[in-house]
Amino acid sequence: MGNFTKRLTERRMHTEIAQGYCLICGNYGRLSWDHVPPQGSIIITKVEQVHLTEVMGIDPIPVQGVKSPNGSKFKTICKACNSNHLGSNDQEVARVYKELTKLVAHHFAYASNHLNYVTLPFDPVRFCRAMIGHVLSATTVDECKREPIETPYFTPIQKFVMGDAATIDSTHDMYCWFYPHHHHLSAKMFAFKNSSNICTISVLSFFPLAFSITEKGKGIYPSGATKVELTDDRLYVNLSSGHFPYSGFPFTGFSVDQMMLMSSAQAIVSYPIKD
Repeated sequence: MGNFTKRLTERRMHTEIAQGYCLICGNYGRLSWDHVPPQGSIIITKVEQVHLTEVMGIDPIPVQGVKSPNGSKFKTICKACNSNHLGSNDQEVARVYKELTKLVAHHFAYASNHLNYVTLPFDPVRFCRAMIGHVLSATTVDECKREPIETPYFTPIQKFVMGDAATIDSTHDMYCWFYPHHHHLSAKMFAFKNSSNICTISVLSFFPLAFSITEKGKGIYPSGATKVELTDDRLYVNLSSGHFPYSGFPFTGFSVDQMMLMSSAQAIVSYPIKD
């Protein structure tokens, strides 16, 4: 029966739109396609998108995803934000990912002669501004249909992406960790409970690095993660294999007192597919 034995992903209902409110600046108008991961940081291939909740073991029925011939894309931001706020900073993301990929390959080829981490110089403001911008865009088009309102979690990071570097100092923390997986994961917002701590988190992950944003001082993140400060001049990435089981966070198993709450339409997994 082939693909007819699969049910269609709900993601297909969250992709079609022409005009709406930009999820970065909030202006209403024609929306443009944003590649997530950004072009230049990975090799663009055919991909298939599904919701994270459809592949987490909640429902065992195979899912047929939304296919794209040229990478994972989201039509949720305006052309001006795409070009000015993301495109101008994506070069730093591309440089970091390319250099980090080389360091990771060299590390595992000669692991016996190295420490368990690699490091490289980077521009934290440009890098974080681009990554956060893609976090904001990687979601359902339903968000573009509603007039935006200010929120304690999203408004500061939207302003940061648009150029105000001071807005997130008192509201958010950022972390990164080694991500040894081929699929891409974007979770715009979810709540995670770890013992008595409950935190709102955003994640964008694609090989070889995962990036997360959390509420200030409440960060929940996988073991091996490194905090990213906007005053840093180098990026440190822990490559110890002991952290691999947690690298897909939040796509990981829960322990005794852990719980996660999310909107399925805000958490998307993209799988590279062959012809």
